[in-house]
Amino acid sequence: MKIAVTGGIGEGKSTVLSLLNELGQTTESADAIAAQVFASESINAKLAQIIGVQGPVEPKQLRLAIASNTGLRRQVNALMHEPVVDGLLRSPATFIEVPLLIETSLQPRFDEVWVIYATPLEQQRRLLERYGDLDHVRQILGTQMTTRAKLPFADRIIRTNQPISSVRRELELGLNALLA
Repeated sequence: MKIAVTGGIGEGKSTVLSLLNELGQTTESADAIAAQVFASESINAKLAQIIGVQGPVEPKQLRLAIASNTGLRRQVNALMHEPVVDGLLRSPATFIEVPLLIETSLQPRFDEVWVIYATPLEQQRRLLERYGDLDHVRQILGTQMTTRAKLPFADRIIRTNQPISSVRRELELGLNALLA
C-alpha cells in the first residue's frame, strides 16, 4: 500500500512523517528525493544552463531565480519532475510525502491521500517563525495552491493546529482504519 501525504508548506508534513516513523511506518519525502536529483551532476549542470549561471547551482539561487519567472519554473519542473516521480514510485515506503501531489495530478498513483492541514493563520505563523519576513511568507504562499483546495482529494485529513498528542492520536486512528 502506498499513501501520499500532502499539504502546503508549514502545515506539518515533516512532523507527521516523524510521528509515522515513531509509529513504525516507513516514510519517504519528495523533498529528499528532489534534493538527490538536484545534486546529481548532470541535472545541476542543466539547471545552471536554465537559470543562466555558472554551476554548481545552490538551492537558494534556484529558488530566487524561479520565484518571479514562471517560464523558468516550468523549465525546472520539466527537468526535475520525471526523475523525482520515478524515485517516489520506486520507494518501498508506505507513506510518501508529496507536497505537489494534486498540482502534478499524481494522486491516482497512490492508494490513499492524506492531507495535512493547519489553519491558514497557523500556517502563516509557522512560516513567519521560519523565515522572519512577512513579505517573503506572502510570496511563498502566493505561489502555491491552498491546502483547502486539496481537501476534496483527501481520504483522510490530519489537522496539525492542535497539540502533538492529538495529531498522534489522529494518525493512530488512520493506521487502525487501514488495518481494518
